[in-house]
Amino acid sequence: MKTNKIRFFYRMNLPAIQGIALLFAETMIVLASLSSLFVLIYQFGFENTIWMSIQLDRMLLYILLAFFIGNTIRYIVKFKDILQEKLLFLDVGLYVLLFTVLISRLFNGFIVSHHWWFLSYLSYPVYSYGIIGVESVIHLSRLAFAVMQSRIKPSLLFSFSFLFVIWTGTGLFMLPNATEEGIDFIDALFMAATSVCVTGLTTIDPATTFTHTGFIIMLVLIQIGGIGVMTFTSFFALSFMGKSSFTSEMMLKDVLNENQLGGLFRVILKIIGVTFIIEAVGVYLVYMQIRDTFPGTLYDKLFFSVFHSVSSFCNAGLSTLSNNLADPLVVHNYSFQFWIAVLIIIGGLGFPIVFNYIKLLQHFILNGFRILIGKQQHYIHRPHIINVYTYIVMTSTVILLVTGTIIYFFAEKGNTLAGQPFMGQLTSSFFGAVTPRTAGFSIVNMSKLSSTAMLLLIFLMAIGASPMSTGGGLKTTTVFVAVITMVNVLRNKTPLEVFRREIMPQNIRRALAILILYLSWLFFALLLLSATEGRTPLFTLFFEVTSALSTVGLSLDYTPHLSDFGKVVIIITMFIGRMGVYAFFIGLVKDSKRKNYTYPQENILM
Repeated sequence: MKTNKIRFFYRMNLPAIQGIALLFAETMIVLASLSSLFVLIYQFGFENTIWMSIQLDRMLLYILLAFFIGNTIRYIVKFKDILQEKLLFLDVGLYVLLFTVLISRLFNGFIVSHHWWFLSYLSYPVYSYGIIGVESVIHLSRLAFAVMQSRIKPSLLFSFSFLFVIWTGTGLFMLPNATEEGIDFIDALFMAATSVCVTGLTTIDPATTFTHTGFIIMLVLIQIGGIGVMTFTSFFALSFMGKSSFTSEMMLKDVLNENQLGGLFRVILKIIGVTFIIEAVGVYLVYMQIRDTFPGTLYDKLFFSVFHSVSSFCNAGLSTLSNNLADPLVVHNYSFQFWIAVLIIIGGLGFPIVFNYIKLLQHFILNGFRILIGKQQHYIHRPHIINVYTYIVMTSTVILLVTGTIIYFFAEKGNTLAGQPFMGQLTSSFFGAVTPRTAGFSIVNMSKLSSTAMLLLIFLMAIGASPMSTGGGLKTTTVFVAVITMVNVLRNKTPLEVFRREIMPQNIRRALAILILYLSWLFFALLLLSATEGRTPLFTLFFEVTSALSTVGLSLDYTPHLSDFGKVVIIITMFIGRMGVYAFFIGLVKDSKRKNYTYPQENILM
């Protein structure tokens, strides 16, 4: 009878018991995640004594144990939900690896004495740091994703996420092991902002300021900033959680600029997967161009290749060399410049364009394979993959690249290009037309360019890259729509038609708003700098502000000479440029309520 009462009590209170157990597990996991970040930062950011190393190693064991207990309880309580995870096999694999590493550390002496070499290797600290790092990212992403599901505007969430990473990067840059001789707070903030906003302007010389640890921090910030903080967070959160809520899907729909709710996780997975694949190919191509000329060990060459591949695709324009790509080691390596330019172009096209052409390539390959094996007689016409948006972006990009290369070539032929072979001049001109499209790599001393070349760079910087890309600027589609609208007005033509499609009126209004907002902030930032930067030529400041607002990174060698207030202005400008002027300001304005009536129309003089 007593046993039956216990069973009845247990069944009646099972939800409460499960809730308490789950709360305990989640609390333990969150505390372990935060503690692991502290341990990782202290381990790699400071010089450790023997006593401190022993304490960190002991704390590492406790964190592993906390992760294991918390995950075990979570598996028991939320077993059905865990079965619905998108990357269930990876979650289980991490759990098994966590258990194995924990066992190898707890029973290290027994394992070594019995010559279980595989488990003895897992007792090395590097495996423990790796597993707690991955676990921390996953669980903190879940926590951040839960906050993201609140009813805050997606544009504000986007801004807050970048601000958080910038402040985190500032603290990491100020760690003793990140720099050779320390760094001022304002310079650390500037370098964190230019890395996360993938701009490339620098107030200090990165090559002589940062250590290898500092460059790794910079590389991570560039990668996060290029793809987007919320894209990374959403990927880890959605990968290791069950069915997502409708609120979270609506939030992601707005962030990713998708029209449909279905397949949002697939879009995120494609963004991250395509990014890493392109960057991996870029690493190989860059390495093949510098392997025989770049000094140092194999690791040095590989790290150089990885850093510049990521920096190129993310349109960051940051380099590990003192003079950027004007360094004697690579300034005349034209094949290296060409592949860097290709990575910049692909990164600036935007993920929707890349996905469309991947679909088209798959369609061609599938048709060819079916014809080859005799399943079909002839090529089947491609489906509607390349849309009007793709045509606009590709047409704009080709026009800008070809026109920019020709103008740069003739403007600099007798100046910075003098003495180079013809193919070298052509490659450098092509590079000079590509890098202002928000990349910011420099192969010449910018202050020595002709006035024509400088004006060309300002024009290209202002236009920038394409939407949903790693670049900034007004964007090619905005300028294209504005130009076509102007032509229509001059021709007194009402509908805006492009490639046999009519552009929606809201796109025209948005293009006009972006142009006005961009020019307004450009003028305001220029006004502030002109008042605080002494007798600096106005053209130099104009070039600097345009470069910052379009997240380019080119400078007339003035960035290191900015005052502290000037650095703050440029930091804010880079941040607004990375968010996009439209997305930034729309987050600050309250949405107006839709009205069910209209006023009489009135004609005004223009």
